[in-house]
Order: sequence, then structure tokens, then C-alpha cells
Amino acid sequence: MQRHLPVNSRRDERWQSGPDVSFVAPQAGWDSFVTQSLPCFAPIIRDFVADLSAHLQREGRHWPDLAAFGFWLRSRQLDQQQTRMQGRGPVGIVFHLVPSNVPTVAFYSWLMALLMGNSCVVRLSSRTDPVQEAMLAILRKLFALPKWQMIAMRTRFIRYDHDESVTAWLSERCRLRIIWGGDETIRQVRKIRLSPGAQEAVFPDRRSMAVLDSQWLAGLDSLQWQQMIVALQQDCTRFNQQACASPTTLCWLGTPDDALRQRLLGTLFSPFAQDPALAMERLINSQQNAALDEMGQLSTFAGATSLTPNASLRLRYVGGGTIAEFVADDLTDLLSQPWDMQTCVWVGEHREQFKDALPQMPACRIDRVVATGQALTFGWYWDGIDLLGLCSRTLDS
Repeated sequence: MQRHLPVNSRRDERWQSGPDVSFVAPQAGWDSFVTQSLPCFAPIIRDFVADLSAHLQREGRHWPDLAAFGFWLRSRQLDQQQTRMQGRGPVGIVFHLVPSNVPTVAFYSWLMALLMGNSCVVRLSSRTDPVQEAMLAILRKLFALPKWQMIAMRTRFIRYDHDESVTAWLSERCRLRIIWGGDETIRQVRKIRLSPGAQEAVFPDRRSMAVLDSQWLAGLDSLQWQQMIVALQQDCTRFNQQACASPTTLCWLGTPDDALRQRLLGTLFSPFAQDPALAMERLINSQQNAALDEMGQLSTFAGATSLTPNASLRLRYVGGGTIAEFVADDLTDLLSQPWDMQTCVWVGEHREQFKDALPQMPACRIDRVVATGQALTFGWYWDGIDLLGLCSRTLDS
């Protein structure tokens, strides 16, 4: 039998007659929404997340993204984070505004706040996605169970058309507003006032990169090459390069020979090769980038267009296989560049050496350095921000 801390539910009268929105999960209105927080990592939260994790991993045959998410929520990871977050308390209502380009961000953001005991309102994009809808179906099933009512009453996934009055109403009542890009969305939402006691965190448009060790790649046998390509495609071609962690800048460590370069870029972006719409997207992106920044070199492949900007280390317009490409002579040359990247996928050896050197190079901002295939893996830190810390407060001893 599951036993949980007894916590009284308290409904805030300010939420009883809220704006007209579509309640997605649970399919319940404002009148049953509970604003009273739970303790961080409360037993009922841990048990709910364990149940959710088990459901997600069982869905692995149909939705690999959800299975990976469920594995990420395994108990051992949560134990480590609960120990790290000892002595912290919830902040209150968290209002999340999430993008449409990476459908699982909504749940990632919500779970970070939930684990720290907060009640949450998550505004979903009106653009539906099969993976997101599958996750919402699982949540609706769990929220319907009596044992998870304490979680369901503190969660609202909603949709509404672009309406500043609704966003303002929710912003007035939250204690933390989290905006997950893009830049224009952040600019517009920031015009809407928060209550004096509320905080705000934003995750703007970012770019990411991959470092390709030419010598290491040249030494791979056929099996190792195939394994590397599969993992790197996971990083580079999912979500049509729109995820902030998807590499859109490739930097060779050591000049590759033409055959190696042709082989890697032609194979890596082959998922984009058969779609005429993506070919047109690459053409338009290339022209737009060239209008902003004179390009030193342009190369075309079956599924990719490579450009070398003269004035920046990344492209403004990406998608469909549009990439920036550079060469660094060695590790010292690589570290001397003023990179501003969210994630760096390291394809080769000496990843730890690179990570260890980064703190000594303050002009080189890279928030994450990961192995091939790990760019889109969730983390407890994002854009250099401790997300559990963001969704909680330190309790004075």
C-alpha cells in the first residue's frame, strides 16, 4: 500500500473563474485547481513519477522518445537529485510557455517544477504533434486514477489562441514564469507584467555545434563508422534542426581530406535528401544567410548545404540540412574561437580534455559538451541553468 504525506488541498479563490481555455490534461477546469504546494520530492510526487516512468518505458515500441524520457526519470537519478536539493522549498505556481518545435519540452519543464513541489500551468502550442499527444494520453489516464488526484489537481496543460489577456491573467497569478523561446515569443511575453513577487526565466533561441576529429574519423572501421553515423544523425537531423541542441555548425578538428568530408556530410544528412520541400528550404536559407553575411565557401550535398560565414561562427537561418562549416587546426585553435553554443557534440577523442579547458576560456561559451548521440538528451541543467534550483528556493536554516 502506498502511503503519502497528508497535505490539505487549498483552492485559491482567484482561480475559480479563470479565462476560457482548452483544458488538455487533466480535462478539468480552474475550479478544481489547487495552488498549495507540496514538499520538494514529496513521496506522492516520487511515486507518481515512478508510475509515469514505467508507462513511458512500456510505450517504447511505439514512441522511442517517450521511452527514453521514462528511462531518464528512473529512481536512481531522482535519488541523486533529491539529495542535491535537500534544504530547498517550492516557489509556488509555475507558468510554462513552451514551443512547438520540440514536443517533449513541455513535459520536461513541467516535471522539473513538479519535483520541487510546485503547482503548474503549462500552455501548449496549438500545433499538435503525435509524440506530444501520446504523452498527453498517458497523463490523462494517470490523472483519472484516484491515487494521483493530488498531482492532477496541481497540474493544468492548456491551449489557447494568442491572447495577451489570458497570458496576463496567468502571469499575474504565478510566482515563476518560464518561457522556452523563440526570441520573438520572449520579446512579446516580456511586455506582459508579472506580479511584484514573481520571477522569470527565459530560454531563447540558441545554436549548437559538433566537433569532428578528422584523424579519429579516418581510422574508424565500417562498423564503428555506421554506429557513429546513426548516433550523429540522432543529434543533427531530428526536429529538422530546429531544436536548440541540434548541431547546425560543424567544426573539423584538423583538415579532413575531400573523400572523408564528402562521405560524412553525404551520409549524415541523407535523411533530408529525398524531400523536395527540404531542398527548397535549404536554398532559401542559403540565400538569406548570404544576404546577411558574405559567405566564403558554399558546398552542396544530397541532403545538405554547407556555408562558411566570414563574420560569424553560426548561421541565422537553419533547417532542412543548412549548416555552417569550419576547420580548426588543433585544440588550441578550437578553444581560441569565441563560440557561443548551447551544446557541443564531440565526435572523437579528447572530449574530457576539451571540457576541462573550457572554464579557463571565458570568451568561449559552450554550456554542454556531450558524446555523439546525446545532444537531445534531457539534463538537470539547461543553457547553464540549474532547473531544479530555478523552480525552488533556499530555506534559511
